[in-house]
Amino acid sequence: MASIDSLPDELVHHILLYVSPEETLSKVALLSKRLNRVAQEPLLWRSYCETNFKYWDSRHRFRERLGSNVRDTDWKSLFLVRLAHNACIARLVDGIISSRVCRLQKMEQICQYGYDAKDYLLSQCRVPDSTEDVLARRYYSCSVLDSIHRSLAIEEWAKYQRYAARRIDEDTPNSERLNCGMRLERALGAFDMFMLHDNVGDMDEITELLDDIAARFRSAHRGLDQMATRERALSLARWLHSNNMTGLSDPTEQTYRYLRNCLIGRALRDEHHPSLPIISAAIYSAIASRLGMEAYPCALPSHVHATVLSPPGLSLDGHPLPAEHLQHQENMFLDPYGSDEEVPLDDISTFLSRLGIYTGHENLLNPTATDLIVMRTAQNIRASFTSFRTNERPLSQLIPMIELNRGDWARNLQPALYSMIWASIMMVPVLPENEEVRWDWQQDVRDLLTYFYEYFPEDSWLVEKYVCPMYDTFAASSRRQNDWELPSKRVRDQIREIQRVDSTANPPRRRTELADGFRVKYRVGQVFKHKRYEYHGLILGWTVEGASTWDDNPLSPASRPWSTLSQPFYRCMVSTDGSDHHVISEENIELVELRGGPEVLPPEIKDLMPMAGKFFKRWDGQQGVFVSNLRESFPED
Repeated sequence: MASIDSLPDELVHHILLYVSPEETLSKVALLSKRLNRVAQEPLLWRSYCETNFKYWDSRHRFRERLGSNVRDTDWKSLFLVRLAHNACIARLVDGIISSRVCRLQKMEQICQYGYDAKDYLLSQCRVPDSTEDVLARRYYSCSVLDSIHRSLAIEEWAKYQRYAARRIDEDTPNSERLNCGMRLERALGAFDMFMLHDNVGDMDEITELLDDIAARFRSAHRGLDQMATRERALSLARWLHSNNMTGLSDPTEQTYRYLRNCLIGRALRDEHHPSLPIISAAIYSAIASRLGMEAYPCALPSHVHATVLSPPGLSLDGHPLPAEHLQHQENMFLDPYGSDEEVPLDDISTFLSRLGIYTGHENLLNPTATDLIVMRTAQNIRASFTSFRTNERPLSQLIPMIELNRGDWARNLQPALYSMIWASIMMVPVLPENEEVRWDWQQDVRDLLTYFYEYFPEDSWLVEKYVCPMYDTFAASSRRQNDWELPSKRVRDQIREIQRVDSTANPPRRRTELADGFRVKYRVGQVFKHKRYEYHGLILGWTVEGASTWDDNPLSPASRPWSTLSQPFYRCMVSTDGSDHHVISEENIELVELRGGPEVLPPEIKDLMPMAGKFFKRWDGQQGVFVSNLRESFPED
């Protein structure tokens, strides 16, 4: 039998592809000089980089490097860099789970790795149910990953401001003016990033999906390049319609407002491809641009079409235009949402007249710039959020309105509105001359800061990076307390306060230190039912100083006239998305005795499981409680 020494280097290299990189480094490379030499082969380490890490931060230019000469990159060093990053990220994740102190600081440190952190964080989001701290590990890993996703989305929108700061002259190409420095599908895909969590479908994957659809269409239409613009545009509309890739199937007033219909990534991945008119038009336009057509959404009041322009100097049917119209472009309209045929201009004029719009049709029929498409999508997301919140039907019937993937609806409520607010802020050019725009922007910032403080404190680095510089530009001079003080100082001071609280350990509450004769009956992690209102919840903490203990009132408990020592009060996780915490008196709590796996939990508690990791390690089916991850505050619970 031949030994490995008798095999040529090419075969040894091929064998090492099936050996883990760690073993290649620690074992194979130490066996002999020859194996050490083969183990340094750049092709081997390039393969290790490709197979071991799916996601790479943009600073590595990884895809670009894959297409260049293999020896232009030190692939082994690059792999070792990623390995070191993973080790550091693992220590930070463990620290986040084990202690509340400096938790936000550690989360920000991971976020600075960008997409280099995603592979490891995904592995932690998907740890087995048997993991000791499964709920906490999944929750905090997903929270950090969500912040990284949001950073990429906001950076995509920030391209608009860089574009708006440039001088745009008459020679600027039509596509550049309308795209506003962004790509349409990425500007809309940024909304998906706020609700992506640990699922596939980021902006790069959205681009790949559109590339694939365009390639499939091209392969089904061999004579595409010989077609005139009108024929090509209609062929695409009919193909998309026949493959059910745009529009909604039998929409009702309620299903029309489903959150999933507002997201381009969701529409592309879902087998039914549900999308509102604006997303259908965006999908059509993005694919058409890949097929050599100039196409854009055209946002009319209450509906969005797609408009396709002919090449300059040619008609839509490919005929040369008169010499005096060499730069003229004809246009046509389509409705990818509801039809596979061209929409006559007369039909659109009639439609506008029915809305009471009798003049100015020419301006309305121009292609709509990407920043306005983003803003209109944000308004649709707000409408979905409002529809969910104001609907009085039973919760079980409302879940599909906000659910994107099975069981994730509770995680989507706040991020959905958060994405809308961020878009409203970032889609305003940094030009302070317009007082009305400045005032509206400051209102949006107030909403953002409210959401940031309450639900997304891990985003302090994003607020400092993007909002504070804009705040200094937009805020009126009257808001400055001194000439030298920037308007963003108040925001920065609040961030410093969040960081101070994050780095400070709270004094623990111990049952053994309670006054004689005083007893706290229930414990952190127990499942209860409200005696009066009959909803279920989880106990997160307790106090014997009255319900006002958890208020922001500066008075000490003893100085509060409303404080009572008659009975303990409990802070509890209840309601739809886990962010709604109630303070409930002990007399209103009725424990629920449960034994077994998570399947024995009430439906409301099952829905809270993804969010419960903020406070608990896991569900203990033998004891019938959630295992506390709040031992620093309640060490005896």
